Amino acid sequence: MDVSGLVDTATGRQSRAIYSSEELYRQELERIFGRCWLFLVHTSQIPEAGDYFRTFMGEDDVIVIRQKDGTIKAFLNSCTHRGNRICRSDRGNAKAFTCNYHGWSFAPDGSLSAVPLEKEAYFGELDRSRLGLVPVAHVAEYKGLVFGCFDADPPSLEDYLGDAKFFLDVWLDAMPGGTSLVGETQKMVLASNWKLPVENVCGDGYHLGWAHAGAMRAVQSLDLAGLSVGNSSTDLDGGLSVAGLNGHMALTSLDGVSGYAFYPKPKPMLDYLEFNRPQVIERLGKVRGEQLWGSQINITIFPNLQFLPGLNWFRVYHPKGPGQIEQWTWAMVENDMPAEIQAAILDNQCLTFGLAGLFDNDDGDNLAACTEQSRGWRTAQMDVFTNMALNRSGPREGFPGDIAAGLVSEHNQRYFYRRWQEHMQADNWAGVPTYNINSVVAEETIDA
Repeated sequence: MDVSGLVDTATGRQSRAIYSSEELYRQELERIFGRCWLFLVHTSQIPEAGDYFRTFMGEDDVIVIRQKDGTIKAFLNSCTHRGNRICRSDRGNAKAFTCNYHGWSFAPDGSLSAVPLEKEAYFGELDRSRLGLVPVAHVAEYKGLVFGCFDADPPSLEDYLGDAKFFLDVWLDAMPGGTSLVGETQKMVLASNWKLPVENVCGDGYHLGWAHAGAMRAVQSLDLAGLSVGNSSTDLDGGLSVAGLNGHMALTSLDGVSGYAFYPKPKPMLDYLEFNRPQVIERLGKVRGEQLWGSQINITIFPNLQFLPGLNWFRVYHPKGPGQIEQWTWAMVENDMPAEIQAAILDNQCLTFGLAGLFDNDDGDNLAACTEQSRGWRTAQMDVFTNMALNRSGPREGFPGDIAAGLVSEHNQRYFYRRWQEHMQADNWAGVPTYNINSVVAEETIDA
């Protein structure tokens, strides 16, 4: 389907068809979820041989398995006999995966290891070597984050992430002990198109004082007078909206402490930041060590991964049709954090962005309404706009990307829809442009 007229990045216009069309959605599964590198699992979730984690790549059910040699492989969760799923649990450890329909059994390396009545029913003519689990074409890791890709010839994961690694490392590589996801998977089904929550988090500081006004008042330690309802005194220079990074984005404050403003008792976190900041500066340099580590940062890896150092939630959106998603969330910690801080992070993540969190219910209602309002005959003919602060971006010393000043902007959303359109128009990776705008050489860091 031709999408050239559905998004206009010069004006910030989007057609509502991109949120409701079944035809477009099927094209997204092929050209975005079937082509891009997609987050599968954090290595902390499958530490031992035989550990597995069940997830999705688009709508494809996938099992990610730690092998005996420590490597990680991923396979379609589908028996090669009659297509039934072979794994029903979310995670665990297994020596084999057995289909409960006809009993075909597969080893953790994907090979077909046992077939009931193989000699009697198949007369010894079954070629097991051709009937192993279908592997995900490529699996790669970046500092604990494991991604998979169905495409036969994609760019490397390192190239795909590009200059977004500058921001990723603020969580992944700030401390020598590495990182983990903690708690069980918090799953929520929302009646929303998958693109709407991504654009909401990737750059929409505009909605904070309106959609979350009640939640902000409930958090007594929080002082966000500049984002009160009406935005009459909004500090437009309090952060950065960063895009132009191969479709990835960051929305960040610059004070080094505001990420913990939402915590009921922030002092232990602030003490942790103060004590460890010198070694973080040594590892990541002054820009990231002083201005970013400890700040509230919204990081988006195109198409459907987002995580927020500071508020410390980590999330992936699994599409389930043009009008529904399954949203998976975890709490994220640095392994060097004391146990009491890790526990406080998990508690606060559940309080703010958990299944019954103060903020998620606000967002869920708005995103579902935006999706529903794109389905009517007349409303589907209307356009929507992300046209705030057009043509007001450029370089900033010490940072990569095309940057707009402030947290209240629609700069990042325009880049998100630009990247969506680029993938949807391209027949293969050769037709997808690569751009790391205003690339900078990061300050020298030490080895982890």
